[in-house]
Amino acid sequence: MSRTLVHRKAVAEVLLTDARALPDGRFLLATQWPRSYATSITSGSGSGSGSDERHDPMLAAETIRQVGLYICQRFLGAPSTSRPVIRSVGFQLDNSTEPVVGYGATDVLCRAEVSDVRHVDDVPWPVALSVRIQFSAAGREFGSAFGRVRVLSEEEYDTFRGPNAAATPVPDDVHRRPSPTEVSVPSPGDVMLVRDRSGSLLVAPADLRHPRFFDHPSDHVPGMVLLEAARQAACLAGASPGRLNGCHLRALRFTEWNSPVHVECAPAEDGWTFQVTQAGETTASGTLSFATEG
Repeated sequence: MSRTLVHRKAVAEVLLTDARALPDGRFLLATQWPRSYATSITSGSGSGSGSDERHDPMLAAETIRQVGLYICQRFLGAPSTSRPVIRSVGFQLDNSTEPVVGYGATDVLCRAEVSDVRHVDDVPWPVALSVRIQFSAAGREFGSAFGRVRVLSEEEYDTFRGPNAAATPVPDDVHRRPSPTEVSVPSPGDVMLVRDRSGSLLVAPADLRHPRFFDHPSDHVPGMVLLEAARQAACLAGASPGRLNGCHLRALRFTEWNSPVHVECAPAEDGWTFQVTQAGETTASGTLSFATEG
């Protein structure tokens, strides 16, 4: 698979291995989930030697991100110069049927279906579409994921971004950063949050060259960073112990680097809700659900 088609620089970060178009807007895609991929530490996940360990749940979100980008460019005619933008992303996993981490990577089959395709005059490729996939491993289904993609031309993207594209992250040296244990991550570089002087949580990644979240430079705060920041905020609000088994992030606008980004998380009937705000406006919001390990 070409790294450029899934917006990755490192070969090791490309999850897709093969793809085939089927009739009626359906696709079959092969992926591999590496056992070394770890963005969080919870019961039943990780890369140790336990017999019941499962893959990091954020692999589901990264898979739908890559699948959406790949289908747009490989099968639906979007040019390599286009700029697909994720408008929403989410997944739901069945903790009782998820594959156990074994030797090497796990082969995961993705059955994808495209819907809600939008075209405009004089543009030969879709300008927006939704993708839903079903995950299976060794013939056993274990979850699903979905996403909505807006496909911008290079000129449209430059117009949308304007001067914000050249912004650099706001320094966070005066704020307190939670410990890795508090947000259930492997190391200090995995922490995505700081507290400002009033105690509010800000999105401020500790490592702007993180191999998972910053495989390449980004002119805005990536959606995967916002999703992980929301998960960490839920940990601080009391969501742990538990393992993420579902989420839904809706991006209303770009989240920029040039002003503080606040994130709030609160318990809801079926899990947790989160909201990302910047300069008093909501840039993203969504839900998280956790499964207590037995």
